[in-house]
Amino acid sequence: MFEAARDYMIGKYGNKQWDELMHKLPRQTIEVLESPEITQWYAESEMRRFAHVVFETICGEDEYQFQELTRNVALAAIHRFLRMIPDLASGRFVLRNIPTFFGRIRRGVATVRVETDEDGRVLIHYSDYRYCRDRLYRLMALGSCEAAAYAATDKLPAAKVETWDRSSMTLAFTLDE
Repeated sequence: MFEAARDYMIGKYGNKQWDELMHKLPRQTIEVLESPEITQWYAESEMRRFAHVVFETICGEDEYQFQELTRNVALAAIHRFLRMIPDLASGRFVLRNIPTFFGRIRRGVATVRVETDEDGRVLIHYSDYRYCRDRLYRLMALGSCEAAAYAATDKLPAAKVETWDRSSMTLAFTLDE
């Protein structure tokens, strides 16, 4: 994700803006961003630091712009091969598989489960995830899930953070399929 974020932001905002962003980060985070390894696991705290500096520097503390940026970075991160899979599936199918994706890219005790409510909305429940209290993490989760559904349908679902507390959150998605 770091590599996709770097490439997307340099392409969209230019090297000067990227350099300004880098100057606001601690050395260990800069090292991760300068040469990210797709097979390497990075501490979640590095993503959190990066997200907060992006929110302030690139997005001017605008939540909508941050969520849109997160969605676009997630779309950029979807490898060409992986894009073929959503093309064969519905947005609902892709969202129901978020727990599988989450399990592949995150480590720790956090769990994710999905259900469809009586109104047909897809609800994604994150539990035991200590970053749920961070509004930027909630927006990143929302934007990433929106990107997954969009990759499958070419339509952006209606999405919102339904509930959240210190260690859990529920995201709600309404799909027109």
